[in-house]
Amino acid sequence: MKQSEILEAAQYVYHGEKYKHEIVKLTDDKWPNLTVEEAYQIQKEVLKLREADGHTIYAPKMGLTSKAKWEQMGVDSPIVGYVFKDMLEENFTVKVSDYIHPRIEPEISFVMKNEISGDVTIEEVLENTDYILSSAEVIDSRYLNFDFTLTDVIADNTSASGAVFGVEKYPVEQLDLVTEKAVFKLNGDVVVEGTGEAVLGHPALAIAELAKHLAKEGKTVPTGVPIMTGGMTSAVLIKPGDEVEISYTNLETIKIKVEK
Repeated sequence: MKQSEILEAAQYVYHGEKYKHEIVKLTDDKWPNLTVEEAYQIQKEVLKLREADGHTIYAPKMGLTSKAKWEQMGVDSPIVGYVFKDMLEENFTVKVSDYIHPRIEPEISFVMKNEISGDVTIEEVLENTDYILSSAEVIDSRYLNFDFTLTDVIADNTSASGAVFGVEKYPVEQLDLVTEKAVFKLNGDVVVEGTGEAVLGHPALAIAELAKHLAKEGKTVPTGVPIMTGGMTSAVLIKPGDEVEISYTNLETIKIKVEK
């Protein structure tokens, strides 16, 4: 793609996000051969457009960390996106009017005490972790009918739209993150559940993959901010009036009210 096309695609994707309307995916007809590298270039321009509108990046986040999703999407590695400060749902209330077709998924978030970069092991990630938080991501693809390819979702900042973080801080050494279980209740009924093992076999591997990705750009995994490691379950579609409760084996329970 030419730089002019990168900018055109970014404007197109960001317009859908900013004005909350569905768009036809980039690979549908105009850029059917969009590559991963080009998709990340588009994502960077989308981030710049958000920043130009006065928004500030809060933290990176991981996506497609489920190996089942890998098979579905035909990929062999997770993807990276960014949460902005205006995406934080700090009052544990999600307004559907702020989204197009929002879905929620439970996640485990890491807060690092030391910067890491490049090829790191699970042990190195854990050694450099300050604490763990429970969290929930509100994903909201801008694409029509939530239909997209790998490169489409990368360009769309990995569907990043909203984030809810627990308050209680948990020392990583006191947790078994592989067996840590999340049970998602919608209006009192269990609709889906999963464990940390669904996240690349170990959630710390998601942070390791992030370190590898950022190193290519000469960056490190930031400290002091919660980094979501990817969905422990499939994402659940929400509507006004819903009450979401995500309980964990050890981590803090998250309760979210869904409003118009």
